[in-house]
Amino acid sequence: MNLNFTNKYLVWVELSIILILGFTFSVFIVLLSPEARSIILIVQTILLFFVQIFLIWKFIGERLDNRKKFGIYLFHSLNLLFTVIIGFSIPLMESDFKNNTGIVMIPLLLILGIIITDKYDKDIKNIQYDQELEEGKLHGSPVIEFEDKKYVFSVNSLLILAVGTILLAFGIYLFFDTEAQFWLHEIVVKQTVYFLNLFFNMDVSASYSPVGKYHWSFDFVGNINGDPLGSIFFETFCTGIQAICVFAGIIICVPHSRDKNTNKDIIWRKTKALVVSSVIFYVVNVIRMLIQIELYYLGYPWESIHVSISAASSFIAAIIILLLHKWIPEFIISIIYTGTLISKKFKQFRNPKED
Repeated sequence: MNLNFTNKYLVWVELSIILILGFTFSVFIVLLSPEARSIILIVQTILLFFVQIFLIWKFIGERLDNRKKFGIYLFHSLNLLFTVIIGFSIPLMESDFKNNTGIVMIPLLLILGIIITDKYDKDIKNIQYDQELEEGKLHGSPVIEFEDKKYVFSVNSLLILAVGTILLAFGIYLFFDTEAQFWLHEIVVKQTVYFLNLFFNMDVSASYSPVGKYHWSFDFVGNINGDPLGSIFFETFCTGIQAICVFAGIIICVPHSRDKNTNKDIIWRKTKALVVSSVIFYVVNVIRMLIQIELYYLGYPWESIHVSISAASSFIAAIIILLLHKWIPEFIISIIYTGTLISKKFKQFRNPKED
């Protein structure tokens, strides 16, 4: 039986198997001796990388330019690397629900894999749609043109943006606020502790308690003067997930234009915006905590620095809005489009046509 390596779904299945193997091997590699563990982890990761590169090469052949070839190799390689890191980290974690890290993250990475593959499959086929949006014109729908692209939205898609964004963002936050997802607390706390000790030599530690409201806390030997310093307890809001949830809701619910040439890569653009904005918020949140805890260590009252710096870090949202406009102009344009529809209805109400 000959395998069709140019079929994107077949390639995605093969790449998914590599991800699952990388994750599984990394989870159980801790059963080996510490001496052999790192060597075998590196060897198995390199082997999986080479197999993945071979499959991608069979998929794209010479049908993409060098820049796009580099892109598909890079994105799939980062996907595999992140999968291996997750698998290797889970056995080292302390949380009771640490296995949920893989249950949540691996399906997301598999979905990311098909989105990456689909994006470059469309680049290979160079799909173009021949249409003039006559349907939209016949129904009197406004058409907004921006950077040689046409945007026409249905009323239902605009309603989904208005209502769905709030519901989806709230639902995602509630999901991560459950005890079963407190593995995220451990990741953020331990990374923050690592950088605090690396940059500020504070001798701070992370403590885990599986009971009570707060499972994780920052514990101090003392402040900079050697005086006792109270622990800081960690909650879901401290992970910065609330900002990610808001923008995830917006990005996912942003309407698609009825013009097929405009929205043919909308899933890829949404994915790129979601990943980049989430990484930015995560990094900014860790930096925010580093600054706050360092000031607390120096003697500033926690209540004042916690509120002020948290408020200041919210300006990062403005940068994300700019990114959204670069990759998903549909967001701003849909707001303008809504105003155009409302204005049109208002004018019709004030000046009804005479029979």
